[in-house]
Amino acid sequence: MFTPKIITLDLDGTLFSSSGEVTPYTKEQIRKAAGKGTAIVISTGRPFTGLPFDVAKELGIQYAITANGAAIYRIADKKCLYENGIDAKTAADICGSLKERHLHLDVFIHGDAYTQSSTLPIIRHSRILPESVKNYILTTRNQVPDLANYICKNNLTLQKATLTFEQEADGTLIDREETKEFLLSRPDIHVVCGGYQNLEFTKSGVTKGEGLRFLCEFLQIPLSESMAAGDSENDLDILKTAGYSVAMENAEECIKSVCDFVTASCNDDGVGHAIAKCFGTN
Repeated sequence: MFTPKIITLDLDGTLFSSSGEVTPYTKEQIRKAAGKGTAIVISTGRPFTGLPFDVAKELGIQYAITANGAAIYRIADKKCLYENGIDAKTAADICGSLKERHLHLDVFIHGDAYTQSSTLPIIRHSRILPESVKNYILTTRNQVPDLANYICKNNLTLQKATLTFEQEADGTLIDREETKEFLLSRPDIHVVCGGYQNLEFTKSGVTKGEGLRFLCEFLQIPLSESMAAGDSENDLDILKTAGYSVAMENAEECIKSVCDFVTASCNDDGVGHAIAKCFGTN
């Protein structure tokens, strides 16, 4: 039996059900693990401002790896323990190059989320995003008229950017492949899909896995005694890094193939079952 001292949990598609909730059974198992002294950590592509603070408080979650590993926070006081972002000049250059493409662009800066207001209709009319995710995006973004200019003018470090694409009737995602090719041509950034066929980029070398390494060292927990659970490409590195890795049943195949255990889906208490398996608390 593997008994982790730290458990990192992705949010969307992992800890959260498709309706954006944490199931009662999963909450129960998280509480039991925390009661045994295990640190429970959120590991997400979201910025600090997008964390589920009520859930974190209810379950005693103290730390969060945010923006795909670009920033790590102590939740209670928003203390940034670690940040590794893209410099303002590079960020403004990339965002400026994306301005004419048909996509919705979010950027995360100092734990807050900003969006170019002209692209919000892509979120509102999305055929891919669940309503809970649409609502999350539409209610947590600061709107600016020109992201590239805003970043450059204020000399801001970018933690992460998220690109969401519009789907045509035949299923084609407008501008996605061309945009992916452009982003992958830049060696100064790291590009992944975070779910719902989006694209996300951080500074080169930044991953959730590196975030886990930092947090384990900070909390003086051996990396070998860590557990991670996830479902999409932006979880791949942390799942390879953790001592024990868990894929959700709803995960992409590239995730399932590298994990030690495939649990139930996010709608069927998957995280709860994985924790219970480790602690023998079924």
